[in-house]
Amino acid sequence: MIIFRLHWTLIFAATLSISCFQSNLVEKAKGDTVVAVINGNDVTVKDLKSEVNVSMRQFRSNGLSDHTPEEKLLLKTNGLNQIIQDIILSTEVTSSGIFLTRNEYKDALKEAQKEYQGDSFAKYLEMKGISLETWEKKFKNNMLIKKLTSEVVNSKVSVNDDRLQQYYGAHQSEFQKGEQVRSLHIMVGSESEVRNIFKQLQFDKKDFSVLAQIHSLGPEGPTGGDLGYFEASQMPEEFDGVFGLNVGQISDTIKTPYGYHLFKVIDKKPAGPMTYGESNKTIYSKLLRDEQSRVFKKWIFKLRDKSSIEIKHDVFAKIYK
Repeated sequence: MIIFRLHWTLIFAATLSISCFQSNLVEKAKGDTVVAVINGNDVTVKDLKSEVNVSMRQFRSNGLSDHTPEEKLLLKTNGLNQIIQDIILSTEVTSSGIFLTRNEYKDALKEAQKEYQGDSFAKYLEMKGISLETWEKKFKNNMLIKKLTSEVVNSKVSVNDDRLQQYYGAHQSEFQKGEQVRSLHIMVGSESEVRNIFKQLQFDKKDFSVLAQIHSLGPEGPTGGDLGYFEASQMPEEFDGVFGLNVGQISDTIKTPYGYHLFKVIDKKPAGPMTYGESNKTIYSKLLRDEQSRVFKKWIFKLRDKSSIEIKHDVFAKIYK
């Protein structure tokens, strides 16, 4: 049994190797056996196995039988690392006086479950092998940690415009756009309707945008069917033919599960580099995430360094023997 300070890399990098799986310890570790003590909190074999199971489900693993001894070691090492980090952050939540208001918790819970109808959420938890009580406890703990991180790390991180421009100048190859088309669009529900509209366009020379305002079922109908500029990747593949039209040209009828469609191309922009103005939001998001991650790692390193972390290596070695 060894007490040591934890470093940012794998907790066992300096003290464990694959030989753990080749030791002479053949007895199984029982579920209630303590495998680690973190800031006075016991971590049992059952806790660690539960964390490993969650990880395996996330990566769609069918079970431990699919994994080599080396992979099993990595799974349980990463699992214990995650538990240790959660406990350290929970300790910091308590000492910092961070709490959730009732409305904060209720709103977040509602948002997390809004896509599940009826008993589908219960079935989701059953599929994941997690009880509702366990899920709610972990969910609340994650919310507290997120709030703590936001106050301690994210609120103190910023990225200035100079860094954005420097990144843009050094990585222009990342900011390319494909050919763009600006098009008007009419969607109707029947073939007879689209034939009638096509006749008015071709023979009666009616204005496309006026017909869109009158007939189109699309949300852009009231504004004359104007879809604005878009790239091929932003539209269903059924509409790829629109990019082959010339400016001013009207498409043939395109049928989809939503109805019958006509397009009129009113402008085109060739493929080419994005301007700084078009790119800066993307750059800002990336650099902000990178900076938050860097500051978070530095902060968590300090928290781990001052924590009491005791790993029972003999127990750890017996898990998944």
